[in-house]
Amino acid sequence: MGGDRQRTAGRTRGRVWRFAPTRPIATYFFTVCAGPFVSVKDEYDGIPLGLYARSTLGAQLREQADELFAVTKEAFDYYHRVYGIRYPWGKYDQVFVPEFNLGAMENPGCVTFRDEFVFQGEVSHSQHLLRATVIAHELAHMWFGDLVTMRWWDDLWLNESFAEFVAHQQRSQASEFTDAWVDFSVIRKNWGYAADRAPSTHPVAGMPAPDVHSALLNLDGITYPKGASALRQLEAYLGEEAFRRGVRDYLQRHSFGNATLEDFLGAMHAASGLELDAWTKAWLLTPGTDVFAVDDSGVLVRTPPAQFPADRPHLLDLVGYRDGRTVLRESVRVEQERTQLPSYEIEPKLLLPNATDTTWGIVALDASAQAAVVEQLRQVPDATARGVIWSSLTNGLALGTVDPRLLLDTFVANWWCETEDSLLAGVANAVTQLLPGRYLAPAETPDGLAAIAATGLRAMADNPAPDATQLTAARVVARTSPDVGLLRRWLTGDGLPGALEQDTDFRWLVIRRLAALGPMTEDEIAAHALRDESSRGVLAALGARTVMPSERAKQWAWEQFIGNESLSNREAETIAGAFFGSVDQELTSPYVERFFTELPVLAGRFGDMVLRQLATAGYPLTHTDAATLACAERALDADLPSGLRRVLIDSTSLLREQLASRREFA
Repeated sequence: MGGDRQRTAGRTRGRVWRFAPTRPIATYFFTVCAGPFVSVKDEYDGIPLGLYARSTLGAQLREQADELFAVTKEAFDYYHRVYGIRYPWGKYDQVFVPEFNLGAMENPGCVTFRDEFVFQGEVSHSQHLLRATVIAHELAHMWFGDLVTMRWWDDLWLNESFAEFVAHQQRSQASEFTDAWVDFSVIRKNWGYAADRAPSTHPVAGMPAPDVHSALLNLDGITYPKGASALRQLEAYLGEEAFRRGVRDYLQRHSFGNATLEDFLGAMHAASGLELDAWTKAWLLTPGTDVFAVDDSGVLVRTPPAQFPADRPHLLDLVGYRDGRTVLRESVRVEQERTQLPSYEIEPKLLLPNATDTTWGIVALDASAQAAVVEQLRQVPDATARGVIWSSLTNGLALGTVDPRLLLDTFVANWWCETEDSLLAGVANAVTQLLPGRYLAPAETPDGLAAIAATGLRAMADNPAPDATQLTAARVVARTSPDVGLLRRWLTGDGLPGALEQDTDFRWLVIRRLAALGPMTEDEIAAHALRDESSRGVLAALGARTVMPSERAKQWAWEQFIGNESLSNREAETIAGAFFGSVDQELTSPYVERFFTELPVLAGRFGDMVLRQLATAGYPLTHTDAATLACAERALDADLPSGLRRVLIDSTSLLREQLASRREFA
């Protein structure tokens, strides 16, 4: 937590650091950060504040300190109100460290972050929102997780689900980022929906965790966004005041100690007087995601997954849209599999359950809604509802209910005029990750990429396109455009929005795309790398060399990935994520089997956590064919580290979803 140093006598001439005594903390929170850091100091409400980053990021840290401190101070005010307990850990330092394998870690009074959160270059609204939400999330842990720590790892959700929930509440209610729940809908929840339909799905709470290693496997989209969504429903079920009373009682009763699920639910029962056994069994102790659909008779059908039947109650909003008008809005309590809906005078063209996205469930659009979505989506007045529709389409790919060409057509017709930056960025990332080479067959991928790029250019040309749209759209074009001439001009700054002319990160996006298309040579990449010797420049150059469409480049990249023992974790992950592209299957096909047979040998070098990251980043999902599936199944017959086995099982499930979609919509 801090301390005084004292020089010792003797031959070593070392130093002894004496740390001030603190209240009890969990053993896994102790951390030491040392290095040539620069620091910026402040104080708020009697709490000393500090920001630290490596010296090469000193200028950026100083430029961004006001924003970082402002976000932190807003969160302190909100949590003091909500928790009713003062911050208990003395000073509050935030340290941005290189090569960090997680997003952030909530050590009491000394939170560590990936140093990518100290921005370089131009930054979109959605990037500012993400950083602010992570800061709020880690500060929330100072109470939920640090002041009160789960007794054992089977209640890990008591840390992460609550921090995820309350951070988004704080951002949306007490900051400029009132769109925090929109971002949650289109990015965080889709991560969770994918995790909840994977073979490794598990309950939010009560998941067996015999050791720390097993517990870390559950730091996933279930423990974070699904758990947060369950808490959001619990707040609606109990009422906001009762929910907050229960939280305060729980924190006060167990301060500087450990607690369990039963302790938390006991506090909620005492505050509300409601029995929670059935709710807990359905929401916290049973895996799976319900699917909502409206049938032809005006009945809302709730379908739980067949392998995990549950009777989850939901409080949700049903909204109908027609040509930009809201023609129906009803609050619906769903307590059975079929719920009769109210009649309506004007028939909606889009009838959307869970339109405000307050519950955990995927909306399945019926045939008429799918037929109308290309025309109607951009006219829907509420950003959250538009996010629910996009989520329905992207999850529908995996469920086999949405033709990938419908998602592409909807993107082309609607994305360019989207006004919410969180939706712009989130939808663009989903479409560019899911369609090329995966749900779109290789023969369709070049035209799909060209259509995505043209939509980005259309968004940039919209007069006058907002700065946030210009930035996000330009990045989409830089990742997908087949136009070598345009990309070459952009590389010199010609035709770019002014803010991007000197943006090093954006220049590397253009370089990587040119490298993937073929015109960018190794010498050119090396020359650009000499002008940017930052750690980000090193990684960007490595990614650009990896995507080059030549046998020589692929052989070099694979030898680096498997054989170069000096590679850092992040360098290895960069190569893994860039190797199997969406249009170079002929070049990378020989490496598909090698991925499954040679990746396990890296376990000794990187350890289980990093090996899982490499497997996730590198799994050849763009090789959507029976041969890849056969290689995966053979690999799973072998003896594998448990973490790697879990990633391969889940990624192979994604591959099977893609194969099923190809068969359904061939």
